[in-house]
Amino acid sequence: MCWYSVDYADKISQAETGQRLGIRKVHGSSWIVRESDLRTQGPTPVCLLDRTTVLFRFSEAQQLSLQAAPEVKAVFHMPNAPQRDVFRFSDGREVSLHALPDDVIFDVLEVPGREDLSAVLKGAHTETEILETATGRKSMLGRVWQLF
Repeated sequence: MCWYSVDYADKISQAETGQRLGIRKVHGSSWIVRESDLRTQGPTPVCLLDRTTVLFRFSEAQQLSLQAAPEVKAVFHMPNAPQRDVFRFSDGREVSLHALPDDVIFDVLEVPGREDLSAVLKGAHTETEILETATGRKSMLGRVWQLF
């Protein structure tokens, strides 16, 4: 859930792995919305679960103002005291959702509890390769493809 959009939105959607999202000011607060909703009249906020991993894609101007690389991984957190939405970057910095500029774009890499769907985005086929090596058997999909 996202603390600030809950108070003002009629409808809220949940972030999904692989989704491209952006930040937009709505009702004086920063909301996370689908990239396609960055310019629409009544955007639907998208809430991230605590510990969701994202990949920010900063423009050149945003890189300068945030002192960040063009692409940076971060983990979303929702501390209870005080209630706020923050991103913890890989360098240890915590940045409030409200401190990020409008139109920042990011991709959802991993949603807690949905790690199985995130493996493709991470490019992590090593787990399958390790399993195949340990068991001496290919995955079911690998065995089916051998038939063709």
